[in-house]
Amino acid sequence: MQKFRIILFFMLTILISCNWSKNNANSALEEPVEPILKPTLPLEKIHKIDSLISKYLIQRHYNGNVLVAYKGYPISRKTLGYRNLATKERLDFNTAFQLASVSKSFTAMAVLILKERGKLSLDDLVQKYMPDFPFNNVTIKHLLQHTSGMPNYMFFVDNSWKDDMPLTNEDVLKILNINKPTLSFEPGKRHIYSNTGYAMLALLVERISGQPFYKFLDENIFIPLRMKHTFAWNKAAIDTIHNVANGYSRPGFKYRSIEHVPLDEVLGDKSIYSTIDDLLKYEQAWHNYKLISKNSTIEAFTPVVTNSKRIQKYGYGWRLTDFEGRKVIYHNGLWNGFTSSLTRYVDDSLTVILINNTNAHVGPMVKEIYAIIENEINTTDSKQIVRSGGKNK
Repeated sequence: MQKFRIILFFMLTILISCNWSKNNANSALEEPVEPILKPTLPLEKIHKIDSLISKYLIQRHYNGNVLVAYKGYPISRKTLGYRNLATKERLDFNTAFQLASVSKSFTAMAVLILKERGKLSLDDLVQKYMPDFPFNNVTIKHLLQHTSGMPNYMFFVDNSWKDDMPLTNEDVLKILNINKPTLSFEPGKRHIYSNTGYAMLALLVERISGQPFYKFLDENIFIPLRMKHTFAWNKAAIDTIHNVANGYSRPGFKYRSIEHVPLDEVLGDKSIYSTIDDLLKYEQAWHNYKLISKNSTIEAFTPVVTNSKRIQKYGYGWRLTDFEGRKVIYHNGLWNGFTSSLTRYVDDSLTVILINNTNAHVGPMVKEIYAIIENEINTTDSKQIVRSGGKNK
């Protein structure tokens, strides 16, 4: 009898072990796996390009992170300098940077996700979803395209808000209602860049979804794309995530740390924090239609045509340019010591990402890095991958 019990015990142990292994194997299969990319250029060419970019960045005394990708494959990834100049804490590839206005494309993506779910139409009036919105005849599309004519909310915040008071997008709307500013022009007639419009779009997403904007981005963009080091400003994240770069200005010979201000807390127009690797995932998602349809993507990359029939090279959260029939889609950002650029040379399948925390002029740097890539690829590639003449303003 004792022998039978021992045999039974071992049989049950083996059975449980097999079931545990099977369940774990299924869990592993269900867990999304990062795709393994193959080099899109000969390795010796990649090494040469990488070396040239390193030399260029060192000559420019660049403090920040840089990624260059060809056909989605990173051919150069660089991290140089410090996230905190006072303590000499170095940057790494997982350091999150404030993206400033590069954040606007995330806001546009959030709106387009809601559109595709049937929650809104871009031609709807904003007041349909936000009855307390103080401007008549302004549509969601006007906000996306910077054709609303709304004044800059930052002026009113600077003149009426205390530096030690938290500031939300709801507060911005209340401030607009208190000050009762008028529109600069009839909605749709002109195109003037508007941070206010994108702050209101973030609030619109909150009102329609019933979620804080940062949580909507988490659940619908960051998590699906496995952007593990990306977040929109919220107090819980800021208090718990430590690998975040500080922003610096240089009014004279020394860098000065820029302290937190309430405007940092307003979302939609800025205040998404991310890394170069996460931004590549995001940029590829736009062009591979991972989150929204091809039709919505094409619409987002279509220039504005105002009511006065003027064409403006701006889509939904993206700047657009065209040279020799070839497309460049990009956005730059500047906010409190942080500068950023997310640029795609569409027809060349080339992506250039720069994020910086010492107020560097990243726009011109993108062009110069592009020139390095162009020259090196064209010296050995019989098919001209990148053509000269590109402009990125």
